[in-house]
Amino acid sequence: MLNSLKISLVLIPIVFLLVVGVYAYSLWASERKRAAELPVEAADVMMRDLLSFHKKRGGFPKDLKELEGVVWEKKENRNYSNDKRGLTHRNYYYLYTHLNHHRFTLWAIPVGRQREDAATQFLLVTTESCRRWKGAALSIEQASEIAPNPSVTKLSLLGLIEQAKLNFREYEKTVDPFRRNQLSIF
Repeated sequence: MLNSLKISLVLIPIVFLLVVGVYAYSLWASERKRAAELPVEAADVMMRDLLSFHKKRGGFPKDLKELEGVVWEKKENRNYSNDKRGLTHRNYYYLYTHLNHHRFTLWAIPVGRQREDAATQFLLVTTESCRRWKGAALSIEQASEIAPNPSVTKLSLLGLIEQAKLNFREYEKTVDPFRRNQLSIF
């Protein structure tokens, strides 16, 4: 009887610690999975990389694939779509449209399970300024019917609201030079 009592006193704390450990791990794993499903918007980084390409080559690229080797490192696992104008990165779909050598548009549309928690963005960028519209996540039907260069009326019908215009010449004077030269996440 005394031996079985001693074994029980040793096993009870071990089992308790095991149960607490498994519970803590399950919480950590579920939080990690939830965080991986959240869309992380990087339209500003994409815009910065496209502007960097423009400075190096004198014009914006025809498609996103042209950024490889010039601004982005070459990677085999990038999955381009829409004639190499579309790219999915961290639960956002980016659709780039080259309008001319000094102007482009960029859609940033959240995708995935948590897409309702993120915002859709549309950027109209020139070498001197950026006009940005922002709104709730587009439905799958709306996202499949977007125009590469929509009118302001069409953007408002999609629920996008124009944000403050960004003038790059004024911005470059105020930003720390170190931040301008950060590495790209793409």
